Amino acid sequence: MAKNKMKLNYKRPKRERNKNIIEIDEKDDLQKFFITLVIVIGFVGIMYLGVLGLQKLGVFEEGYTKPTSDATTISDEEILIGSVFNRPEKNYYVLFDTLSDNTKNVYVEYLSSNDLDYRLYKVDMSISPNSKYVSDKSNTKAKTVNDLKINGITLIVINNGKISKYITGSDEIVGYLSK
Repeated sequence: MAKNKMKLNYKRPKRERNKNIIEIDEKDDLQKFFITLVIVIGFVGIMYLGVLGLQKLGVFEEGYTKPTSDATTISDEEILIGSVFNRPEKNYYVLFDTLSDNTKNVYVEYLSSNDLDYRLYKVDMSISPNSKYVSDKSNTKAKTVNDLKINGITLIVINNGKISKYITGSDEIVGYLSK
């Protein structure tokens, strides 16, 4: 019986299988936390910039329509006053007027419809870069753009970068061009 008692008290040790001992210290935990934090902040920042960009485009405004991919045409007939003396042609006309859609003048219709000797450029004096050249007195002998002073409806004929004719008033312009 003594043998049976001994067998009952005896326990086998448990076998350990594939036990990997990994030690994690505080430095690794802190490093993983900061990497995760940077990724989250970066994602939130990119989302914020995306929403901000869409807001600038007006996507969130009422009545928004998606822009079309139609080709934009740039008029080479309407120029700014700064490029009056440096056009590629040697001889050309420059018409100074307020070229709004509401006012259709007879001389502008005449100029546009007739076959002119020279090319016609138009300068809209109602837009802000050109409006500072509007004056009470005309300068018919201007050699540079800074010397240019426009008083009302004016047609200038330019030959080789210099003013050869300076005509003011719609009747005078139509009379000159009808000759």
